[in-house]
Order: sequence, then C-alpha cells, then structure tokens
Amino acid sequence: MEKLFVCQVCGHVEFGQAPQNCPVCFAPKDKFIADNNAVMPSEKEGKEKHVPQIMITDDCGLIPDVCRDIHIKIGSVPHPMVPDHWITWIDIYVNKAYSARYMLTPNMQPAVSIHLKKEHSGVLTVIEHCNKHGRWMAEAKL
Repeated sequence: MEKLFVCQVCGHVEFGQAPQNCPVCFAPKDKFIADNNAVMPSEKEGKEKHVPQIMITDDCGLIPDVCRDIHIKIGSVPHPMVPDHWITWIDIYVNKAYSARYMLTPNMQPAVSIHLKKEHSGVLTVIEHCNKHGRWMAEAKL
C-alpha cells in the first residue's frame, strides 16, 4: 500500500507524501504524520456500516454531456447518524489527488452526490470518517 500521511489538525489523508499545506484546513506540512494504519482495512468488523458504496453514472441530470453523477453512501447497511455516533466527513480523490470534502452532521443522511467532469479517468477514491470507528476507504474505476 502507498504511504499515508494524516493531518493532525483536520484528519485529512494524503497519499505518497505530505503536502506543503493541508488542502482542507491549510495546516503546514509539519502537522502531517506518516500513518499507514490511518484507514481501516475493508475486511474489518463493522465494514457493512462503514465502507463507502460508490455508484457512477455517465448521465448527469444537471450538466448533460460533460458531467457524470457519482453517488456515495456510507455502508451497505445504513450507518447511524445520531449526536454521539455519525459520519463527520467524506473526502473525494481523483487518481489519489484530493478533490473535495463534504461535512456531515447527525441531521443528515450518510451520503453525498457529486458531479464530476467526464474528462477524468482513472480511479475515484472515497475516504469517510466515523467519529467512533475512524476512517474507511473505497475505490472505483472512472
């Protein structure tokens, strides 16, 4: 597995090496630590409520012809979204390069939909953070 670096301020994960500044919270490079255990193994107990499920369609209802819809829900079984146990954020990467963070609250469902330019190919990576069970990851081919 590629080396992982974690921002100690916001929990963002970078692949390969720490960036000069965190793309989420802008913390400097010295706030990152190497942690190859930053993401739970996909076969770990609890995976059914934590591993992101990724659905990709080339048909976009908002921006036809140049956009693809990507729907992400957390877990094959619904994850709780209550004040003491919820998915706090979902990070999106295209070819291991950070693209976006979606913040969630207990008032929301553990899911997001994004609109990605069709020109992107390669691998979409999704990392989610559960406030009780840490980070979990899934990937899908674009």
